[in-house]
Amino acid sequence: MMKKMINYSMKTVPQYLFTAVTLFAALFSCQKAPEEVLDSEDGISKVIMRLSPFKGDDVETRTEYSFDSGTNTFTFLWAEGDAVGIVSSEGSQMKFPVQEQYYGQVDAEFDGRGFALISGSRYASYTPFIPDYDLDPAAVPLDYTGQVQRGDDNTSHLGDYGFSAAIGSAPSSGMLYFTYLNIGSPHRYRMPVLPGTYSSLTVSVDEAKYVTKGTFNLNADDETSLIVITPTEMSESIHLDLEETTMASVGNLRCWMMVAPTNLSGKVIRMRLECPDGTALLSAVAGADCPPNYRKLFSAKTSVYPAETEVGTEGGTITVQLINSATPVEVTAASGVDWITSVGSATDGRVTTYTFNVAENTGANREGTIVFSETGTSISNTVTVTQKKAGTIIGIGGWSTENHSGTAN
Repeated sequence: MMKKMINYSMKTVPQYLFTAVTLFAALFSCQKAPEEVLDSEDGISKVIMRLSPFKGDDVETRTEYSFDSGTNTFTFLWAEGDAVGIVSSEGSQMKFPVQEQYYGQVDAEFDGRGFALISGSRYASYTPFIPDYDLDPAAVPLDYTGQVQRGDDNTSHLGDYGFSAAIGSAPSSGMLYFTYLNIGSPHRYRMPVLPGTYSSLTVSVDEAKYVTKGTFNLNADDETSLIVITPTEMSESIHLDLEETTMASVGNLRCWMMVAPTNLSGKVIRMRLECPDGTALLSAVAGADCPPNYRKLFSAKTSVYPAETEVGTEGGTITVQLINSATPVEVTAASGVDWITSVGSATDGRVTTYTFNVAENTGANREGTIVFSETGTSISNTVTVTQKKAGTIIGIGGWSTENHSGTAN
């Protein structure tokens, strides 16, 4: 298990600092020329590794793996299995594990006396550690796929994707410093939802792609280049599996993903929240620039459910629920679709239920859309309605309300 994250008051959170170094003796025992190493008496007593804070729109925060919107508190604690890799220009990487007595703490210290650094050598480090001792420091792999969140607003999974890198400072006053730079960008997607259980979130952007796999270069000449990702795999969407995620009432579900840096300014981010029964809820929000080392909080104002519905040949009545109906919306059928007509709407708390009539189909299979546009913005959610050709029999509506209720508690 990598990095354990819990809430902690910012006033009492010390610097993210851990010192590591009894292992350097093994790393540099092959370097024999005494004139090439620092004097052991005046040499390194500690190696200090410090995680940089993620920056945000409103405040520069500590590493934001845990976020409490009420108190704006964060913390980062080391846990069992945590380790960093250190690479020398003179050799291969070495693993530096956090010792057991520091599990659950912010700081961990290791006595560095007795090990020698090669004078003039260059040292770089990264985390989480990759167990490949033939690792190419010019192409350290990172992979943002496979993220799983358990429960609403849980950030414990982000540590495994919190790729960070650092170039070591010149040894000074018995210390060697690594100040890690965060390569990715933690995103929180908040959307209003109905009561029920949710199984996954898929996020996409019109006319844009996400880096899902890539490499970074520990041999980079400067810190700016150090955290640049070279893509090896791109995708039109990013995906988060949800486990143990059930909402008891109408409210805001908060999902976290670590994402490769990308500029989404001027674009619309679309969120599709899947339910175990195969239905889905849709939300959308304006995009923004997401550089490395920067957290982003995306909050949708409205959602619609279900995303798709099927109607039998004979036609009938369907309903679509708009969640967080305090936001003004305009509801329209797609141009040229005269077989879907609005019947009316009713509001109960934060949920407005819209009713539509679908005419009988006497021709081929057909598809129409109902668009819910947030007034005065470019944000909209589109529900797709399909109807089979004459002679096809399906259940009217094509979806079940068994998993959800539109009644606000």
